[in-house]
Amino acid sequence: MKKENLEDVVKVAKIIGPLIDGTANEIFTSYNTKLLAEPITYIVPAVWGARKDGELTATQKEINKQVAPVIKKVFESLQLRDLGGAQEFALWFLIRGLIIAKITYLIEAFKKLVNDKTDSEEQHPNILYDLEPLGNA
Repeated sequence: MKKENLEDVVKVAKIIGPLIDGTANEIFTSYNTKLLAEPITYIVPAVWGARKDGELTATQKEINKQVAPVIKKVFESLQLRDLGGAQEFALWFLIRGLIIAKITYLIEAFKKLVNDKTDSEEQHPNILYDLEPLGNA
């Protein structure tokens, strides 16, 4: 890969990465209570903006309103020209899949964190007795 091509790759990655990560984090932060209460598949129709078996919920519609412009921005930042219909759909599919994966990862990581904390508290019911103060007051 030529040096100029490598710089182009890094430039696009520096745009796309933070955009997708930031969107996933923002969505999880804004809707974590709902996302944790619903099945993990709840996020899929929200990102796609459509549901096979009925209407999107109000929360799914709100999430889609946040995701849709980000997907478009990611697609545009790739600056791909003359894509066929199947190629374009495949790219949209990959971008949506990445956003879904990032959000589901955040949901599952949070669940694990809560479960680990609960397990830790069950093992050490008097955890406060084991704490040592740091610093001076």
